[in-house]
Amino acid sequence: MMRLFLLLALTQALLACGGGAAVNDRQVLLPEGANVADLLVDSGPDGTGVNRLYTSVTICKPGSTTLCKTIDHVLVDTGSVGLRLLASEVPADLQLSAAKNTNGNVLLGCANFLDGSFAWGPLALADVKLGGLTASNTAVQLVGHSDYDPFQYQCSSGGDPIVTAGDLGANGILGVGLSKQDCGSVCEQQGRRSARNGKYFSCINVACTNVTGATLASDKQLQQVVARFPTDNNGFAIQMNSVPSAGAATATGKMIFGLGTRTNNQFPRAQVLATSSQGYLYGTLSSDTQLLGGSFPSSFLDTGSNGIFFDAYLPNCTYPNDPGFYCPLVDIAFNVALGRIGAAQARATFTLSNAASLFQKGNAALPTLGGALSAPGLLDLGLPFFYGKTVVIGIDGLSATGVGTGTATGPFYAL
Repeated sequence: MMRLFLLLALTQALLACGGGAAVNDRQVLLPEGANVADLLVDSGPDGTGVNRLYTSVTICKPGSTTLCKTIDHVLVDTGSVGLRLLASEVPADLQLSAAKNTNGNVLLGCANFLDGSFAWGPLALADVKLGGLTASNTAVQLVGHSDYDPFQYQCSSGGDPIVTAGDLGANGILGVGLSKQDCGSVCEQQGRRSARNGKYFSCINVACTNVTGATLASDKQLQQVVARFPTDNNGFAIQMNSVPSAGAATATGKMIFGLGTRTNNQFPRAQVLATSSQGYLYGTLSSDTQLLGGSFPSSFLDTGSNGIFFDAYLPNCTYPNDPGFYCPLVDIAFNVALGRIGAAQARATFTLSNAASLFQKGNAALPTLGGALSAPGLLDLGLPFFYGKTVVIGIDGLSATGVGTGTATGPFYAL
């Protein structure tokens, strides 16, 4: 049975930023350079992955060029913020220092995702390298660290913990959402009765006999790694090559860092799309098929989701054959308009096919896969939406040139 994979962080909070344009699927020209990282879709470390976008990340002991490890099959997720790596992939001989609070006690992180899974584990400090760029001395989370398993109930009381590559379908998560930090000012402030924000915790003593909720300054939280680069740090673009409608065994692309900072990151024809204060776009769907369409005030672009997910009058696949995914009798084409009411919009198309038939082909890249969310008003444009497109993401509070016709300030999407 194939699993719905939706890695949008449930508590993600973003700040707002400030004629329609058509977006056509195409074979894109992929640049090279120090500000470029390779992207790959394949079946993943567990051999069962579908529409999972991976890159390789190198982590080093801060300041070292020899105490390093390159970790492959790290999931690229535009729906969360921060680098989370399986603890089993980070050997002790890297000598990463634990991130600690002012009392010298270990800090821990928590992330809950739409698919019911959660990431729990301590924070450590590392130099993080993507392509030829380095984010120095950056907090990362070590997920599934057995020393802290007894306290994972603090993160989730009913979800599925991420411990192994089989649980995640990856060796880690590179969260590159719109925000600079995991939760920013929300996690800096203590409530009237406690410091519990659901995101950060600390051991109560050096021996870590228990943990408690913790406030954490923004610069100590998990970071949008791109914003930590010394250059090319105001945003990025994901460019994916096209995939046949029936799918393919693999797909490739590039992640291009910086907006308007080099010749290879200029996107003058892209339509900049302002988001709401939560990082959402207003989306509308239409189709030639009766009763399939409507408005979706909470629309977002999420490489961490392995399908296009929204609620519609479409037949679900039946158990045990992939429940949650759609299984229409014929392919259905949709038109989508994205933007905010009264503001610039971009238009694109996508098609949904019978998921059970798609899975029988054994391909990892499936551009016509979709399913239900049971969340009215939510439109999750997952990885299938990215195939054959250039999608630009501007980071909160940072200005960018070379995107559209003027200067844009993040957070924004551009298509």
